[in-house]
Amino acid sequence: MATMFGEMMGRILLDLSDEAISRLDSLKQKRNLPRAELLREAVEEYLERQAQTSIKEAFGLWGEDAPDGLEYERKLREEW
Repeated sequence: MATMFGEMMGRILLDLSDEAISRLDSLKQKRNLPRAELLREAVEEYLERQAQTSIKEAFGLWGEDAPDGLEYERKLREEW
């Protein structure tokens, strides 16, 4: 395990398409950062986005598409 900025870091082997590597190299040149740092950023952003998605899904059965509560109740009662 390596240490960077006081954090323990493991290593992984990652296979990417030639196009993805080319795009990563372009970004590397543009931002003047090593590939590894760009990949760490990407993974951290992805994991954070996944955590936020899980939290949003936990609040309510319908998520953001929740119907009006009274309207939903009226529709249910119409079925009686």
